[in-house]
Amino acid sequence: MLILGAATACTSGGPAPSPAPGSSTVEASPTNGPTAPITARDGRTVLPTSESNACSLLSEAAIRDALGSVAQTLQAPQPSADRLPDGTTQDFCLYPFENGGPTTNAVLVEVRNYPTPQAAVGSDPFALLMNAEDLPGLRQPAKYAVNSLSESTEFVVASLEGSRVVRLVAALPPAKAWDRAAGREHMKKLATAAGL
Repeated sequence: MLILGAATACTSGGPAPSPAPGSSTVEASPTNGPTAPITARDGRTVLPTSESNACSLLSEAAIRDALGSVAQTLQAPQPSADRLPDGTTQDFCLYPFENGGPTTNAVLVEVRNYPTPQAAVGSDPFALLMNAEDLPGLRQPAKYAVNSLSESTEFVVASLEGSRVVRLVAALPPAKAWDRAAGREHMKKLATAAGL
């Protein structure tokens, strides 16, 4: 999941607080408007949400069609994007299943483009998949997994093609989660709609 640190602002005249280890804060500047890229302290370039390409992979109608009743209350997409110093681009699109809903009840589309195919392979794009299996019948090689977490069950399709990694995640609370086989069918339909 993508979590961006809050922007630091100094209103008391003193120095801005230091970020917690492993977090990133965004440096505000007078030239950074809502459409200007922002450079985070960790070197990432946080782009305006309009520059995220992940939401273009799936329409809301395609998600509703693929996922069925769990997606009937699907909300508008929430895009985000950033660029890493090594040239990797990361685009995300979150579709909550309820207004203001948590990421544990949503669809997440992640698109990562690495500088080289070797860098993509080196990122180990399938590492976070529990008991992953091949998902045949798609245009691109892909894996399917069901990740059981404390607050949700994630149904995941991950694809690696060249230097591009795409992950489609449907996170559902336990009461709404499918079984593994039903999840595979829903996620394969979603992956097909996304052009995988």
